[in-house]
Amino acid sequence: MEAKLTFSTTVTYGDVDRNEVLSLPGLFRLLQEGAIRHANLFDAGTRTKETRGESWVLNRIAVAVARHPHYEDALRVETWSAGIRGFRGYREFRVFCDGDTPVASGSSLWLYVNLKSKALVRVPEDILATFPRGGGDGGIFEPELERLALPPPGADAAAVEVSVRYSDVDANNHVNNTAYFDFLQTALARAGLPTLVKAVRIKFAKEIPPDAARVTVRLEKQDGGRVPFSVEGGGEVFAQGMALL
Repeated sequence: MEAKLTFSTTVTYGDVDRNEVLSLPGLFRLLQEGAIRHANLFDAGTRTKETRGESWVLNRIAVAVARHPHYEDALRVETWSAGIRGFRGYREFRVFCDGDTPVASGSSLWLYVNLKSKALVRVPEDILATFPRGGGDGGIFEPELERLALPPPGADAAAVEVSVRYSDVDANNHVNNTAYFDFLQTALARAGLPTLVKAVRIKFAKEIPPDAARVTVRLEKQDGGRVPFSVEGGGEVFAQGMALL
């Protein structure tokens, strides 16, 4: 099995937005699919829920979009592990469309958790022994991922309420990470801001429970197209990040 996973797909009509380009949640669904497929090859992905009662949880991710693919564009997704340390796993992503220059590049940090106790646990030795590291020739997209400053939006930030749908909740019984990008893109549109995001960085702080009816996305437009944002509800901050428009 290769250290780098590669799969090909096509931008479907269900994953494009009003501009007929790949939506933000559509892009992140591709990245999530790549991460799960690769981890499952080494019994270290979604199947560990049943065999070990453990799972990887996305903690933070930084992605830049050089070009927004259109409906029916052919895509190639590449992903590889950039290393595992203790309970932390690092993963890289590249998405290509008609060439060898990425249309999207990303770095991510995942945490390994016990699903019953919700506690962080070290990655088991047998996974460490077999799970490959490296394999990508694109280097590390965001080497400072763990140290990125993600300031909260200011007190005068716009607040947009967004409904949580049944389809937003995944098999881990919480709102899937990809839904946060749907919340963000919906809030940008309702706030009258551009929805074609050039880059986004986000840190997930707390799970959104499956019975949540809605969340509030707070956005603060700053100079240079910077938009600090947060996803909140019930006095809790579920995620905080920065979008570049």
